[in-house]
Amino acid sequence: MTSITGFSLFKGLSSSQARRLLASQDKALASFTGFERKTIPLGLTRLEVWGHKGMERRLHTLPDGSLLALIGSPHGEVNLAEVQDSLMTERFQLPWDGRVILLRVSADGKRWTMWNDWLGSMPVFHAQIGNGRIASTLEPVVVASAGYTADDFFLPGLVSLLINGHFISDWTLYKGMKVIPPDSRMEWDEKGFRAEKLWTVEPSQSRWEAGWDDLVDEMYELSRQAIVQALSSYPKWILPLSSGLDSRLIAAVAADVGADVYTYAWGEPVTTDVIYSRQIARTLGLPWKHIVLPKDFLLKYTPLWADLFGSSMHFHGMYQMSFLDEIRNEPSAPVLSGFIGDVLTGDAVHEAVAFHSSGRRYQVESEWYCHWTADELRTHAKFPLVDALEANADELKNQIDTFPGAFYQKLQFLELWNRQRFFTKFQSTLSSYWRGVANPFMNRAYARFCLSLPRAALDHRRLIADVYRRYYGRLAVIPGTYHKEPFILTGRYLLSQRIARRLPGFLRRRLFSGFADIPLRMDIHSIQAVGRQALWSLFEARKQVEEWLDFEQVERDFQTVMTSNEDIRPLRRLQSVQTLAYRLLNEKGQEQ
Repeated sequence: MTSITGFSLFKGLSSSQARRLLASQDKALASFTGFERKTIPLGLTRLEVWGHKGMERRLHTLPDGSLLALIGSPHGEVNLAEVQDSLMTERFQLPWDGRVILLRVSADGKRWTMWNDWLGSMPVFHAQIGNGRIASTLEPVVVASAGYTADDFFLPGLVSLLINGHFISDWTLYKGMKVIPPDSRMEWDEKGFRAEKLWTVEPSQSRWEAGWDDLVDEMYELSRQAIVQALSSYPKWILPLSSGLDSRLIAAVAADVGADVYTYAWGEPVTTDVIYSRQIARTLGLPWKHIVLPKDFLLKYTPLWADLFGSSMHFHGMYQMSFLDEIRNEPSAPVLSGFIGDVLTGDAVHEAVAFHSSGRRYQVESEWYCHWTADELRTHAKFPLVDALEANADELKNQIDTFPGAFYQKLQFLELWNRQRFFTKFQSTLSSYWRGVANPFMNRAYARFCLSLPRAALDHRRLIADVYRRYYGRLAVIPGTYHKEPFILTGRYLLSQRIARRLPGFLRRRLFSGFADIPLRMDIHSIQAVGRQALWSLFEARKQVEEWLDFEQVERDFQTVMTSNEDIRPLRRLQSVQTLAYRLLNEKGQEQ
């Protein structure tokens, strides 16, 4: 799949800063031996791009000598020459859906201009370093070039990392480094960095008075069009198929239009996702394969994770790397991802409204998704906490207050522009590096529709449920992680459920698999198989971490993970501290 996967852009750095930058970049890309890489000098600016075969088609020189670079995974056809005239208009908007950044660098290299997609799904880290400046899709590259240390930590950012597992707003772990805002036009020049919000997608009330049947039909049409548009980008696809709603919707449309799609599931054979993804694929007539991940994948992939993501989020997602390597001999094709489909159709809207309606909050999500709670940090943190904690609450309140729309719509944006763009995007990022990726729900028409719905259509995902009942009935009878019961209850299901409820747990799992929700726990199983080495950097940096946190709590969480997989939160606490430990062990951005 033709694409530029990432870039680094820099000007005015010292020779030592540039060397550290390039060393960090080379280290991150060393595993991707099939990548094309290109260095483009533009005056005193240097642009480094890398990606899959044919990426020169994503570069275009304008008549004035400036360079256009299209980064990411646009849906449909790409012709940069057709864009150059519209670039001169005052309110230029990206003509593509998908994960997209359009970069323009002037011929003399003095002015950098950038447009990104409405979600900001590809974070770009930027910093002013002395008289120089840098922007990169690789966080470790910026950290290495700046030579940041713990003295440069931005404590509100550290608190967000520990609480949420990711950052909020334009924050990072460091005071001098920021992230570009979503849905914006940005410029860097001798006067500094500026961003203008474009609001190509915003909430509205345009469908609050619409009839229910019309909403069902419109959601069906728009979701189908979005998926077909993404499918048109390539003739063959890999689809990681869970038992949730989003990947099964992609699978349903792909089957309807006869797309060449291969589906896969990973994890223990008894997990809910594996059991029902197989059933979904069989129902649709799509090829399906169960992928067994090696137990030691954390040991193998954690250093590479650090090279790619650094301290941009908590250490989570190495199972995705393992999966992508395990399918290296499967058909050569990019990955289809259900990214943000659940948020757009209302997943957790009801819970979010209840959570953010009751008092001052320090975290984006409810307690179940929290890593370290505010009370736990008050007990175990050894750094100045109070002001940093309050800064998090102030920033979340400010976002909610300034977002447009009704309260529930504001909370959808809070989720989309924080957790989704700073954490959940890791799956698409990894897929883009290994094979290329398409994200059908990164579609502005579909997003505008979902963000115009009345709350009643989103609570408990009622509208998408009726789309399934009306248009995908044969999938609506298949259970999954999306709900306690399938959307359409059959007599066979109800009879099996009644019998399963009367059986002890071990018999239920053996004879009626799927009636007890068994979630994926790959990370925990890998830690239990490997031990402390699976959490690389955490115990190696114990002495440094002890200056910031009570390490006895870290030890207690580790022991809990080693003996039980019932509660995922001790693992989350370890993974967020693991990110801190990595930076303390590796302060200069160079592995010690």
